Amino acid sequence: MATDASVTLESRIKGAIHGVAVGDALGGPVEFQRRGTFGKVTGYQMNMNFNLPPGCWTDDTSMTLCLAQSFITARTFSALDQLQNYIAWHKSGYLSVSDYCFDIGNLTLQTLGYWNSRLPRKNTNESSSSHSDHGPISDEALATLQTNLNKNFKRSIFCGNGSLMRTVPIGLFYFSSSPEEITKYSHLASELTHPYPTNGEACAAYCILVAYTLSSSPNTPSKQDMFAKFKEFQFDDPTLKSRFETYDTLADIRDRPEKNISSSGYVVNSLEAALWAFFSTDSYQEGCIRVVNLGDDADTVGAIYGGLAGAYYGLDAIPADWKEGLVKKEVVGRIADELYQVIIEREQQNQ
Repeated sequence: MATDASVTLESRIKGAIHGVAVGDALGGPVEFQRRGTFGKVTGYQMNMNFNLPPGCWTDDTSMTLCLAQSFITARTFSALDQLQNYIAWHKSGYLSVSDYCFDIGNLTLQTLGYWNSRLPRKNTNESSSSHSDHGPISDEALATLQTNLNKNFKRSIFCGNGSLMRTVPIGLFYFSSSPEEITKYSHLASELTHPYPTNGEACAAYCILVAYTLSSSPNTPSKQDMFAKFKEFQFDDPTLKSRFETYDTLADIRDRPEKNISSSGYVVNSLEAALWAFFSTDSYQEGCIRVVNLGDDADTVGAIYGGLAGAYYGLDAIPADWKEGLVKKEVVGRIADELYQVIIEREQQNQ
């Protein structure tokens, strides 16, 4: 499929949100399975890991929707609101495909447990959670809590992909902002559950790419332009720097053999796998099939790929049967619609 040279901002924003959900739902059934041990995934399947019907998304999409919903509600970056949404998802199934939390990463579980015991709970339209005994909390108190969390979890052993998988709304909401501002908010959003700098830098590089696709609308940048934008990012983290400095040209990543791509839950591997699938294919569908068939953490690499590819190719480029086959597609659609409206309002106010 040739890339449409003209993709609207609306299509890119909605494509990114739907792209996460579709990639997640396609990869979910082969999560935890070693590459080559399952039949090729080309459409939705029953998720036997959690006894879910075809088209069900997992925690990757739920947390992405929670972050997007925070921007819709708060109209700005609110760490407290984001955390309250995540806690409502974990405790009461808010924005879950199944109305309960059936899958959560180990670090996310630990850090949300920390926040849950210290923050006021909020009621949500889709959550029956009641308010906790905690009263209002100031920004200063929240910052102190973050500092204390960092003492336990800001370590190199805590470098899973749990913040990268949900981060695409940062790139969408701040698409017209400077790379420095996008980097700032990427780190702030990541550190709520994944405070080690490797996680924040991976989120920042990814969100800058997402933002670049939106800021180019209605024109579509070439994959060469996208690769050049990625190479502009200056990694400070030594692991990320060494991993990606080996790619001097687009051909280097495009032609990298699949056997050299890991789809584990390590954030560096997850970012590389998603970018490899994006740069080595020419359509949302082709890249999505390629990335989820890597297996292992297939739902998450699918979601990460899907957010970027959905923003790049646009909503219409995602196969119609994949969009229609999503369970609770109306929830994904509503949040995509409302996020687009909030972003447009923000852009108009900033003009």
